[in-house]
Amino acid sequence: MSDAPRPTGDSEREDGAIELPAPTVAPLVFALGIALLAAGVAMSLAFAAVGAVLFVVGLSMWISQLVPGRGHVQEPRVELARRPRTIAPRPGAVARLQAGMPGFRLRLPVRVHPISAGVKGGIVGGIVMPLPAMLYGLASGHGIWLPINLLAGMVLPNVGDMPTAQLEQFHLPLFVTGLIIHAVTSLIIGLLYGVLLPTLPDLPKPIAWGALLMPLLWTAMSYIAWGAANPSLRARVDWLSFVLSQLVFGIIAAAVFMRLRSWRPVASGVIGGIVGGLLMPLPAMLWSVLSHHSIWYPANLLAAMVTQHAGEFTTAELEGYHADWFATAMILHGVLSVLFGLAFGLVLPRVPTIPGPMAWGGLVMPLLWTGMSYGLMGVVNPTLQRVVEWPWFIASQFVFGVVASIVVVRSVTVHVPPAGRAPELREEYLTG
Repeated sequence: MSDAPRPTGDSEREDGAIELPAPTVAPLVFALGIALLAAGVAMSLAFAAVGAVLFVVGLSMWISQLVPGRGHVQEPRVELARRPRTIAPRPGAVARLQAGMPGFRLRLPVRVHPISAGVKGGIVGGIVMPLPAMLYGLASGHGIWLPINLLAGMVLPNVGDMPTAQLEQFHLPLFVTGLIIHAVTSLIIGLLYGVLLPTLPDLPKPIAWGALLMPLLWTAMSYIAWGAANPSLRARVDWLSFVLSQLVFGIIAAAVFMRLRSWRPVASGVIGGIVGGLLMPLPAMLWSVLSHHSIWYPANLLAAMVTQHAGEFTTAELEGYHADWFATAMILHGVLSVLFGLAFGLVLPRVPTIPGPMAWGGLVMPLLWTGMSYGLMGVVNPTLQRVVEWPWFIASQFVFGVVASIVVVRSVTVHVPPAGRAPELREEYLTG
């Protein structure tokens, strides 16, 4: 068979081709959106906002598969010389299938990763994951105990009343609680990775790099720029919606790049950056509305990177409309969008393809763990949400996702025995 199925179309149909449904990730995105919407009812509006976006995206992708010529592919058959010969009829009996042997109620897939692969991935990822958080604690002068104490604040309500100086100290109850939360969550996520990662489809190269690289680069650059201009502005940024905006930019820019594949990479990258830049502010504006800030708040924060201002920015100033700040933000946003799109077009043809499990691990883990932690902390200790340095937190989850996925993928696979009762025959089949 050919290396890749061909899309349907009257001009591309071949005699003898088999029509198959086109592969799509739409049901997974749609289901994840419904799950986050349901979680947002009980936990946080942030879950509901992300779920609503994923719900609309997944539903749109799914509906697009119903458009004529989009939902099916034509899989060409092999040439006649390689097709099986017609079986000549011959009277006689056939061998009966026996329970436990191949062909008797065969289970699919035939080979899977064992549960131990997910456990190992969760353990190794859990060991490596605290390194970025501890590095932040040392670099910021808060110490290594602040991240652990904040983690315990997800379930202990009195932690929110502790001053920052006390959160920077060692507390045995908080340490034990944080360690238990970290260990249990690492094992649970590791088990989920062991089951789900091998079954997920590979992401296209532009989507994988756009979804992973853009949030990391743009968030890191903005974090450094705000720290250099006015460190107090970092605390005013809702980093979850900010990272989600960069994720939208990366995916949209990559999708446009794929659509314009016949163009030169530089031109398609710039166009992708422009289109991604137009849609990127939507999550930030949605967060502003849900958090009772004005829609000008994100634009003013962006302009504050380069705006000279005497003293601290007040909330009233950041929520108001300022023509000069708005113009500065639009220019800065447009220049960055074009530059990142240009860099995307130049770099993408030269980078290798990211393995599917690693791309899903680095993408799903920050969204899943960060959303869960943000929601739980908002229920138990809302004040701690402003203490957590979310860019470093997300970086820790990214490290966990990549490391755990590598461990899972590199683990050995085991046979799934056929259904039926015949243990001695199954053992013979599994051992060869």
